[in-house]
Amino acid sequence: MKPKLKTIFPIATFLLLIAAIALWNLIRPVKVFSENENRLLAQFPSFTAETVRDGSFTEGYEEYLADQFPVRDSWISLKTRTELLSGRREINNVFIGKGNWLIDKYDGTLSQERIDGNLKLLGDFTTYAAQTLGQDHVRVLLVPTASAVLTDKLPPFAHDFDQQALLDEAASLCPEGTVLNLLPSLQEKQSEYLYYRTDHHWTTLGAYYGYSAWAESIGLTPWSRDSFTEDTVTESFYGTTYSKINLPVTPDSIVRFTPKEDVSYHMTINLGEKESDSLYAPEYLEKKDKYSYFLGGNNPIVEITSSAGEPGRKLLIVKDSYSHCFAPFAANHFEMTTLLDLRYFNMGVRQYMEENGITDVLVLYSTANFADDRYLSTLSR
Repeated sequence: MKPKLKTIFPIATFLLLIAAIALWNLIRPVKVFSENENRLLAQFPSFTAETVRDGSFTEGYEEYLADQFPVRDSWISLKTRTELLSGRREINNVFIGKGNWLIDKYDGTLSQERIDGNLKLLGDFTTYAAQTLGQDHVRVLLVPTASAVLTDKLPPFAHDFDQQALLDEAASLCPEGTVLNLLPSLQEKQSEYLYYRTDHHWTTLGAYYGYSAWAESIGLTPWSRDSFTEDTVTESFYGTTYSKINLPVTPDSIVRFTPKEDVSYHMTINLGEKESDSLYAPEYLEKKDKYSYFLGGNNPIVEITSSAGEPGRKLLIVKDSYSHCFAPFAANHFEMTTLLDLRYFNMGVRQYMEENGITDVLVLYSTANFADDRYLSTLSR
């Protein structure tokens, strides 16, 4: 090949590739939502003189190309297989653990400035709540992620952010005894099915252990495990961690704990937008997002009443999605259990407590979601 052609050939190949991608996106409808990744996909950015000047168009276009890339899921799978062949056991912030257990990695993705700010907001809120409701009615449950608990499944030399340090700092800023540290007890049970192998959430069994520790800490008698039947509702769950790498692995099972005694529930979502006499949404078992079987997924506000609950006692759970398989246990002790997702909830949390006669508060997040949450300022209102 002549020198000039050697220069032109790679440039022409690159331009043809870009043109092919552009043509593909013109022919194929732009996807809005990825069911596999359970998230909204980037759309074509606004093209104006201002967006070109400030660089937001270029940034947005790069995200658009990445999200709308032809047969994107297949490329992710190919990339994963290639990196595995090279010996890597950490791909796209996922540890490939023993037995192909997929464990999310968060170190390097979290901002210490945001962590410090969130801890300050948490300390101020729990101090306010304890002064208002009494210290025995306020708890914080920052649930360790699988990377801190399933240490026997991590690949050699793997490390993640220091979750024990986060829990210690939370305990120092909140009223004494209000922060529960589940890390030691969950580590002791790490041989049990506490976390999904393909998803970042804890399982219903993990949530049961968390519920038991929380209930005992506030003077409630937790329902024994024998009080429930354990029903497997699906054995084909592939979660969000799996979607990051598309590596063929054994799917997860989702288990529901059903009280053996006759208990009736009523769930109201978003102040009447939807109502149900069940805490579960079986239609999600036919979809990719099977974890939304619990409480119907993410919503700004969910209210649950239970015939087994103590009259006049109202629990507020300020939460992320780790609470979705936890709430069916907690609801058995309260007349009303309300879950607030601060990503979508506009009213101040303190205002909501005052206007709705809240008697108990639980802040429940995974450590990683708490550390990275951008909406905790709602706790100050």
